[in-house]
Amino acid sequence: MNRLHRYIFRSVFIAALLSVGLFVFVLVTGNAIRDVIGLLAGGRLSLGLFFKLLGLLIPYVIAYALPLGLLTGILMVFGRLSAQREITAMKAAGISLYSIAAPVFLVAFLGTVLCVAINFYYAPMAKLTYRQSLKNLLKENPLQFIQPHTFIKDFPGYVLYVGDREAGALSDFWIWELDDQDRVSIFLKASKGHFAYDDAEDAIVLTLLQGSGEKREDVNLEHLDNAASLPTLLFDELSIRLPLSQFFGHGGIHKGLSTSTFGDLMLLRKEALIREKAGDPGAFRERIKIQTQIQKSFAMAFSIFALASIAIPLGIKASRSETYANLAIALILALSYYFFVILATWLESAPRMRPDLWVWAPNVVFQSLGLYLLYRSNKH
Repeated sequence: MNRLHRYIFRSVFIAALLSVGLFVFVLVTGNAIRDVIGLLAGGRLSLGLFFKLLGLLIPYVIAYALPLGLLTGILMVFGRLSAQREITAMKAAGISLYSIAAPVFLVAFLGTVLCVAINFYYAPMAKLTYRQSLKNLLKENPLQFIQPHTFIKDFPGYVLYVGDREAGALSDFWIWELDDQDRVSIFLKASKGHFAYDDAEDAIVLTLLQGSGEKREDVNLEHLDNAASLPTLLFDELSIRLPLSQFFGHGGIHKGLSTSTFGDLMLLRKEALIREKAGDPGAFRERIKIQTQIQKSFAMAFSIFALASIAIPLGIKASRSETYANLAIALILALSYYFFVILATWLESAPRMRPDLWVWAPNVVFQSLGLYLLYRSNKH
């Protein structure tokens, strides 16, 4: 690697590193606001655990930040080189654009290798640990998630309201159970209640004492004057189980595809293939779903190459040294790429369409377009 190549490599590497840091900060902040800021503000999360959870978010978001950061870094460097006529000077010295771009593809290769490792090991492990930490927090003290005089919507399918809490004792319970359309199907009211964790069933058990309830029929939902005819019940004690799989969304904290390492995914694929050969009708769909997850992780890593190849000629063409202009171009390109990725993942519900292969379509399109533009830029 000669001095020119080292200069370009160093410029792109530093610009990409700073851009990746920026995008990691933005994405971690967004996820933190969605998941844990509310817990910290409500006093349900210690400061130490808060920073631990933020750290666990980094491997998860860096898979998205790496392609974005490298794309932005290349646009910034080549936009500046073009604006200052350095690209023109290099070409006048007989250096082809392919030679100028070689250090960029070396950076892209290193980023791709790192992204593959993150996508198939570090990100799944961090995501699983992140969910497990939240689960442990809920197991150790369910009351941390209960704030009096507040409508609690953390448990899907339920809305809870607690009037008072003193020394761990809860009183004046109001509970609304919702149907699939988020309409009230059952309303419960109790004078007292308490929470406990059932380790055998991995669920939070809410025990209500001295209360009443009513079942809302569909026909009466819009007619308050029919309240007197609603089916009612009185109870001294009533238990409601709230599975943690509901609290943490689909799949709970159990190992799903997004929290499985490459070895786990290949083992699941092998098992699905054996069941498929044995005639299991649902095995093919499951195998394609697993293969789609594997191919999507690879495609996301190799998107660094696709975006890098298109960023070089666009950076030269734009000839902008301003950071905000290059950042805007990077965001437009990235949003276009991820839009095509989303279109490809819509095919997951139709396994016969082979969504595991279609996830590579955005890479093929962007890579082909990038190489064509690179060829055009080298000719002019």
